[in-house]
Amino acid sequence: MSPTAPQPDSANIGERLRSAAEFDPRNLPRLTHMGEAWAEAATARLGAIAGAPFDFLLTEVDTDFAPEAESADAAASLFALLSSPRFRTPGYVAAKRSGLDALIAAFFAAEPSNAGDVPRGPTDLDRGVVKLALAAASEAAGPVFEPIADLKLSVGDLIDPPLLVEELGETSDRFVLFRFELRAAGIAAPLAFAFPASFLAPHRRFLRKLPEAPQRDRDESWSEAIKASFAQSDLRLEAVLAKKKVPLRTIAGFKVGDTIPLAIGADSLIAVACENRPLFRARMGRSRDTYVLRIEERIDPAEEFIDDILPD
Repeated sequence: MSPTAPQPDSANIGERLRSAAEFDPRNLPRLTHMGEAWAEAATARLGAIAGAPFDFLLTEVDTDFAPEAESADAAASLFALLSSPRFRTPGYVAAKRSGLDALIAAFFAAEPSNAGDVPRGPTDLDRGVVKLALAAASEAAGPVFEPIADLKLSVGDLIDPPLLVEELGETSDRFVLFRFELRAAGIAAPLAFAFPASFLAPHRRFLRKLPEAPQRDRDESWSEAIKASFAQSDLRLEAVLAKKKVPLRTIAGFKVGDTIPLAIGADSLIAVACENRPLFRARMGRSRDTYVLRIEERIDPAEEFIDDILPD
């Protein structure tokens, strides 16, 4: 009797399902590519309302759970809910309080606070600037994520960590965090946009492959102009009657009136070269008062090479 194949127990099945559902941005290069494109689009959006130069860069794409209400990291940040018609559960955005001066410097071209100043709490103006920056950056995500979904992201009011945790609910869903930095006046303002992993998980196959590089449009008129320009180039055409090896002592004795015998006849083929490269063999004749050449055959470059290296 043949042995029965062992059946996987429920624990192994559960482990395999959890492994299949794991969402690791490191294995999804297109996710980082989209984050970088998002940063470029956000730079254009923010640049339209900023009063000073700044940089807006993607620093990382990773995953994490919702922030803990009582953690020191949460206490050092300002939060807002991030909603989309395509999210089953809301996401969130976070801005470090330490980066408020960078946002103020970028939007108002103002000097940042001195490093030795006592840290201050965010004012209503600070909150308004943060909300404006987050809203502008979230709008820039729409065209970038269009191949996946029509996001229509919306940023809510700034809230404290306990209220954020309450709004997110008792969910075990991970978040995919796009972490950016807005840098102005020598200060960095870290910003994070957290998407529910359940939104991106169905698109993992799409996110594993980078998009193909766009083909450059060919300007046919420019190409034709280049060809026409090359066609007008002047080249040197030479007709070589014969090649003959002559001892140096014979050449030294040449004088006016001497003749040099050539091993060719009236019907011999003459090599025609262009810029020192043999192209054709031709026969020479006369047309009224001038000599002319009639092309008889092409010269094979390989044949010419062999003729050059073989001794006479």
